[in-house]
Amino acid sequence: MKKWIIIIVVVLVALIAIGIFYEAGYLHFKSSTLSALVAALACPYMFIKNKLFNRNSPESVNDIINRAKDGLINDEEHRTEYDAKVSAKEQEINELKAQVNHLTTQIQNKTAEEEAVHTAVREMSSDEISREFEKLYYANEKDD
Repeated sequence: MKKWIIIIVVVLVALIAIGIFYEAGYLHFKSSTLSALVAALACPYMFIKNKLFNRNSPESVNDIINRAKDGLINDEEHRTEYDAKVSAKEQEINELKAQVNHLTTQIQNKTAEEEAVHTAVREMSSDEISREFEKLYYANEKDD
């Protein structure tokens, strides 16, 4: 009789150990049959543990629901904050695009002016070019 008690205690300790290791994640095998066997051996431990510590009480369910509601409120606050930041960045991008468009227009105007100057210089005679050069040269010396 004493042998049977020792065997039962050893089996219970082994089942408890298997349950603890399975819950901790140490006992996961590649073979589905072996995994199912270990999970079946861990079931009594998990059942007793859940019954003793009563994880599915209405208070804990309400606590989980309240945490989910708080999480949704926090998500909404973060979403609002993020949307504000995104809209500010989009406005900044639009302003930069406007600046780029303005600068592109200025570049096109300067390029057109440069072409106009080149065509005007090509159409000038050599006397007109020398007079313009003297005006520019002597005007710069007067400024000094």
